Amino acid sequence: MKRYLLVALVTAVITTFVAGSAMAMQSRYKKPGTTPAAEESTPKAKEESPAKEDKPAPQFPENGWHKGPYLAAHGGFMQATNDTNLLTNLKFDGKLNPAVGITFGWDIADWIGPMLQMTYGFATDTVGDGNVDTPVENGREHALNLSLFVRATLPYFTRATWQPSGVKIIPYLKLGGTAHGLYVNANGNGNKTGAFGGGIGFGAGTEFYIWKGVFLAIDFTENVIFQKAVFKTVRGTPNTKIIDGGTNLQAVLLGLVGWHF
Repeated sequence: MKRYLLVALVTAVITTFVAGSAMAMQSRYKKPGTTPAAEESTPKAKEESPAKEDKPAPQFPENGWHKGPYLAAHGGFMQATNDTNLLTNLKFDGKLNPAVGITFGWDIADWIGPMLQMTYGFATDTVGDGNVDTPVENGREHALNLSLFVRATLPYFTRATWQPSGVKIIPYLKLGGTAHGLYVNANGNGNKTGAFGGGIGFGAGTEFYIWKGVFLAIDFTENVIFQKAVFKTVRGTPNTKIIDGGTNLQAVLLGLVGWHF
């Protein structure tokens, strides 16, 4: 009899312990103030959707930010490579002439577009040689380049997020053609010389886009000019060659200040 009572007591203790543990575990995951029945009968509230964040204002680079026309004034130096008077064998005023002009272009995309450059170079010097019957006098040289290029940069530079906020740095390459002419004016007929020709041009530069549409640029061009020999009548002798023909390299270095519309 005592054995049955002992077994019943142990069974009751184990049952009470297990039930208590189950209730404790259930209450751990139960919301305060609710019963399991109420918790099951109460429909789950809809999860709150996260508040919509305001879209940030567009930041550089925006697509198309560098498109459109631009106009700039430029100045620098132009190399004069074919202004040696064959009668006197004298070259006019060294190799580099001051130069000024204008640049007009139109970026049809952020990274590419046509570029037109008109550059005028000028210089003064003493010309003539009394030993060959040409008077020594003052002369002035006029040189003109008319160049049409395709200017392009890597799209990487126009889309790079590392670009500073105050200036955008756009290096570029260009390829096209150049028409070139020069003329040395003087009183004596034998001292008047000129040359003209054309060829291909290629170069590189860097544009610094500063504020709204203002930009600065450094621009270098190397032209390969195919020039025609020049003949004229000198001292009664017709077809006297005064300028040699051939292929000449011509370098132009310019600084630009302009506005990108």
